[in-house]
Amino acid sequence: MNSTVFLDTCILFSTIEKSQDRQILQHLHNLNYPLSLSLPVLGEFTSEINFLTNREKLMRGFFEIVDTFDPIVMVPNSRVSYACYLLCKFNEDARMKSQYTDLVHLGYSIAYEVPVFLTTDKHLTHYRIPQKMIEKGYKQPRMMDLSAVKREFL
Repeated sequence: MNSTVFLDTCILFSTIEKSQDRQILQHLHNLNYPLSLSLPVLGEFTSEINFLTNREKLMRGFFEIVDTFDPIVMVPNSRVSYACYLLCKFNEDARMKSQYTDLVHLGYSIAYEVPVFLTTDKHLTHYRIPQKMIEKGYKQPRMMDLSAVKREFL
């Protein structure tokens, strides 16, 4: 089974900083699981490292990830726009009410029909898309953390 795996921003940080987490991405890549991320993930990553003292190390690590795994970069389109709208308008999960960035990342993965959303965010791993999205034909991706991916895919 070759399924695309969406990388949340926190996964970029995790795989740059921890070699064991990067090995999980390497195993996925070796098993021909395409990796993907969105323009907002790239924006959030660069925004978050802007004032960090180790930003050069993080940027080098990011470019190593891009060079090694050649992730698919998702760009906005009308389906993304509509998915993000539905997620924000019909979200029923109180934990995610003000988490618009996370909902946008999720919106991209849903709109591009990526079956696996990889994150370290516990709120996201338990998040279920609104029923309204299901009624409109969108599908819930598998929300997984690195340990779940390691158990189930590797």
